[in-house]
Amino acid sequence: MKGSKCRCGFATVARRVWCPRCGKQMKPDEWQNEGRVLSFTQLQAVPEGLSDPYNLALVAVEKGPKLVCWTSGTLKENDEVSITEINGKYLCSLKAPLSFELKDDGLRA
Repeated sequence: MKGSKCRCGFATVARRVWCPRCGKQMKPDEWQNEGRVLSFTQLQAVPEGLSDPYNLALVAVEKGPKLVCWTSGTLKENDEVSITEINGKYLCSLKAPLSFELKDDGLRA
């Protein structure tokens, strides 16, 4: 995920030259496409054109911006999510935990 970051710590996925927080020049930056849910809400009235249900999550990207992401799943605070950008909209889904066992005779999924 690409965007801009300022020395003051402000980060955004928007391409900005000047920081809206401190007014200094921002630099291009890049972050992982994953984050942690800060807040989650289920929509009571679904916007026209979206399938039901659709929900919103506020997601913090490590050392990066906070994003509002659409999700069709139910999330809770501190869930780790993967983020996908499609036509300027951010979608997130729960990161699947790795599931494996270490046996004496090898690794099994």
